[in-house]
Amino acid sequence: MDKIILWGQEIEKEFAAALEDQLDRLLELIRFLQKNGIPNEICEITLEKADLWEWLYSKDQVELNDIKRELSRRLEKARVRGEEEFNRLLEKIGKQFAVKGLLLSLQRENIYCISTIAQYYVGIRAYLAMEKKDEFCNDLQECFPNIVFAAGIGTTINTLNRRFEEIQKEIVEHLAHIDGYQTKFSEMFKANKSFQEMAKQFTADTGIDCSPQAGRDTVEALKESRINEETGQEETIVCELHTKFRTFNTDRQRQDRIYFFPGKQGILGGRVIVKYIGKHL
Repeated sequence: MDKIILWGQEIEKEFAAALEDQLDRLLELIRFLQKNGIPNEICEITLEKADLWEWLYSKDQVELNDIKRELSRRLEKARVRGEEEFNRLLEKIGKQFAVKGLLLSLQRENIYCISTIAQYYVGIRAYLAMEKKDEFCNDLQECFPNIVFAAGIGTTINTLNRRFEEIQKEIVEHLAHIDGYQTKFSEMFKANKSFQEMAKQFTADTGIDCSPQAGRDTVEALKESRINEETGQEETIVCELHTKFRTFNTDRQRQDRIYFFPGKQGILGGRVIVKYIGKHL
């Protein structure tokens, strides 16, 4: 997914009104963006504002000195755009263009305004939910950092009973909940909870119907061989936990779903493995 991050045009006012922890999280986001080579751009008018540099160089809040120093360094690394060109980019935010735009802002006016890493993922997932199927399959991995998608995931999407466009937003919603639940899955795995117990807790916490595979004859197709980095041994895992999409008058046996393994320490960093997104197996 091609992305561009724009600095808010009144960022100096937002800086002045922000709490220390808000600025810390913003800096964490900016480090993340620059480390990952995601372009960030600022309007020349914003960069020339005296109030911005006055705040950055002021020493009246000693606890913010280090934050201000780093913010100024990060600002200097941003690409500068002319006002007219910058405004054209602003107008494209939230719309389906080849390059997806997000706005660096401490004011959460919409999901495309971001000041934390978590908000960044919410923003790019909103774009993911609008993409054509081929783009969607190509961009899945970068939108869910706590999930590893098995090879051929795009092929499984072709088996959906419902039209992809009908169910696309719901796929993103389910994956977002699975991604956000990775730490909890890891804790339950260490506590030797069964798949049934994990599914029950996931459903209770998210409101998404989840269960292990009932028909044991189909489990074979849900197996994956992975190396455990801690032991050096190959292990067979079973991606049988699955979420079920709302039926909309679809027979339960035709109910589309996401099949996944909840993750295990030593295998792919403990991340969830999604093997299949498609029709009931």
